[in-house]
Amino acid sequence: MDESIGIRERTRGAMRGELADVALRLFEERGYDETPVDEISTAAGISPRTFYRYFGTKEDVLFADLPPTSVDLSELLTEHLSKLSPWEALHQTLRNVSERMQTQRGRWSRLLRVVNTSDSLRAGHLEQHMNLAQTLIPVIAPQLEGPASSSALRARVLVHTALTCFDTAFSHWAEHESDIEILDAVDIAFSTFSDATPETR
Repeated sequence: MDESIGIRERTRGAMRGELADVALRLFEERGYDETPVDEISTAAGISPRTFYRYFGTKEDVLFADLPPTSVDLSELLTEHLSKLSPWEALHQTLRNVSERMQTQRGRWSRLLRVVNTSDSLRAGHLEQHMNLAQTLIPVIAPQLEGPASSSALRARVLVHTALTCFDTAFSHWAEHESDIEILDAVDIAFSTFSDATPETR
């Protein structure tokens, strides 16, 4: 039983990956807003109904695997907080995400360039980060000194700043990937903030 479930999950994952590749190619050629689900389904040789078995919306084709939401960041962050300051723990957590991206760097840079061409996709990406921040703030807050009210605010600032550093580095790398590596871009973004700010505990 477990083996058959594993096979089904692998098959489902392969189909999702194939659909995502087809959709990304069409988005690059025609634009995200100009490419309906019907055209993606036709190009992939399936029906729109089958498409929706794998993705709830057209946006999910891009956002389902878009870093950093494809990784359990709360778990990674908790691990890093056991030995690092809050800011450096956020840095290393998002650096780990970048390391995982290296095996599919071409796909990630193409994907982000598509996101940056659409107002609706940029808004969706921002909402995704806002939701992600809400899962990380409670992990960081107990590590900060001071009253709970101020710790919560400081945690919010740290998390949103870290996600901005990551997103800015990711965007810069996607636009200039021949000139800079993603890990270097992430390190530069985080060090730019930390160099101008006292260490936070």
